[in-house]
Amino acid sequence: MLTSFTERMKSYWTESLGLTDSNALNAGWQQLAQAICRCETNTLRWQVIQQPTGSGKTQALKVLCSIQNPIQHPGVLIVTKFREEANRLSEGINKLAEWNMARPFHQEAPGTNDQLAFAPVIITTHAAYRLALKEIADTGLTHKANRLLSYHGGKRGWVVIDEAFDWADTYSLLASNLRSMSGDLVRAMHGELRTAAEQLLDFSIRLTDTDHGRSDRVLDAECFDILACIDVNGLKAGVAGTSEDALAKSIEHRLATKTEPASRIERSSKKQYLDQLDQLQTIARIGHGWTSRRGGRTLLHGSRSLIGVDGMRGVILDATAGIDPAYAVMGHHVDVLPRPLGIRTYRNVTLHVSYGHKVGKEHLAHNAGREWATVWGDLSKRLSGKHILVCAHKDALPDIEQYGPKDGCVHFDNWGNLDGRNDWNRCEAAILFGLPYLDDIEPAQRFIAHQGQQSDEWFRGSRKYEEHADIRTALGDGFIARSVVQAINRIQCRNAIDAEGNCYPTSIYLLLPSGNTGMAVLRAIQQQMPGIQLAEWLSGATKRKARKVPTEIKLTNHFENADPGYYPKSEIVKTLQINPSSLERVTAKLRQQSSVLAGKLEAYGVRYHTQTGRGKEAYFIKQ
Repeated sequence: MLTSFTERMKSYWTESLGLTDSNALNAGWQQLAQAICRCETNTLRWQVIQQPTGSGKTQALKVLCSIQNPIQHPGVLIVTKFREEANRLSEGINKLAEWNMARPFHQEAPGTNDQLAFAPVIITTHAAYRLALKEIADTGLTHKANRLLSYHGGKRGWVVIDEAFDWADTYSLLASNLRSMSGDLVRAMHGELRTAAEQLLDFSIRLTDTDHGRSDRVLDAECFDILACIDVNGLKAGVAGTSEDALAKSIEHRLATKTEPASRIERSSKKQYLDQLDQLQTIARIGHGWTSRRGGRTLLHGSRSLIGVDGMRGVILDATAGIDPAYAVMGHHVDVLPRPLGIRTYRNVTLHVSYGHKVGKEHLAHNAGREWATVWGDLSKRLSGKHILVCAHKDALPDIEQYGPKDGCVHFDNWGNLDGRNDWNRCEAAILFGLPYLDDIEPAQRFIAHQGQQSDEWFRGSRKYEEHADIRTALGDGFIARSVVQAINRIQCRNAIDAEGNCYPTSIYLLLPSGNTGMAVLRAIQQQMPGIQLAEWLSGATKRKARKVPTEIKLTNHFENADPGYYPKSEIVKTLQINPSSLERVTAKLRQQSSVLAGKLEAYGVRYHTQTGRGKEAYFIKQ
């Protein structure tokens, strides 16, 4: 079958699409076809295809589905990000097959159980597949999954997910909201349900009254035992059976507290209460949780992995898998297949980079108009007459769109709305105005979802995982990097124009912050787009003030590369140009052998020795 597929794909690629094929492209298509055809026998791991954008992954999938024997069709579920893409894929497969083999299934394209069960190819959305997986994880029921996976009385043989899928199912609850809700429920419920509401109030008080600064920590066993004993299901039934008016009366009699002053008491709804109880029940079902404190507010978190809950294994098409640490965290559930060499070269793409900028959402949401006026004033003449994609934070778009020309040459869209779309593949330039940072909660949630409960030491900073010194930071940087690479490849550089994989000349303008995150993004772009040309761009947009490097980081970086030997404390102060009192505070930690810093230095063969007495000085020894 691979031979007939390759011949059909080459014909479709060159004759129907008018594109140029190559040996490297053929190798990539064969890798994809082999991985998908192994779905029926592969019950161990998902196979991840990381071929670059523009290599025909989706086109190859359409051809492969269309050439299957109608009588012995394996049955295919394709999961794609957008409804529009599901519709286009269905139309494309049916056109190639010359009969209605495929059908989309989403809110705007419903189907009966029989229609779905006898359709050889079903194409649904990430959101629909996620709901099916959550139903299994929550209840063990498979109604939604069966609608997607059933085929002629059995199961579909192939499952293919187009674009990266978020397998982490995460939950975060504001402790003060739990506290106010449980207080309301104590007043509104009766009998055993009032007892359950009192237990929930006790639990939420423990969360809100714990003062641990800004640190994150594991939810202790005693606190979790209280949660596990609460009849949350009964409370959900009680709330569902209580009228909105009765709940409103309980809120009207709520007294203001330190954590919830009168000005912040709002009318809560039955829906909000049921949603909070649902999330709390899921965290209890997960079996572990953790808490964080940000801006004086305590949050309760829990997360779990959805990968494999339906018993299926298939293929994921993700061009940026090679730079996303999330796949490493999934461990034995996935195999990221090597990218065949020579499919693409990007020597006709120039990446103009300006360093040291403030590119976060919070800054640009308040300063977008002023910052964009500077950027656009610099670039408008350079890019005159070109079609341009501008990617920015959603909150910044209203302030920057007014500065663009009215001739339709500049297209604006936001982070989170780009991956997998081809709407801008004729644009000759892109401007990336801001970067899509995750908050520092989300990377921890994703790691814990796949790797299970972590220790307080992990939250305090001992987070080395495989080649990553700090996996929490690596997951955040990886998310930004893959988002940037995806955004760049929405424009014409995604289209190969010859057998070597070149594209038409393309210009990218990118504002980067100083420090490790900016460098991680730049390395990822160079890794994903071999041959890309770098050019310095001195944008006048606001730059970040240089931050002082913490003494701990200076110390560990120094000894990681230092030669073995004796290093007096005074020499370290002079060499690293650090404040003696700052070093004194750091060395106090080193006298505790269980400290994270002591562990890091010990890994480099470094020990700290104190000496007492006149004229004696403390020192470091590296073995």
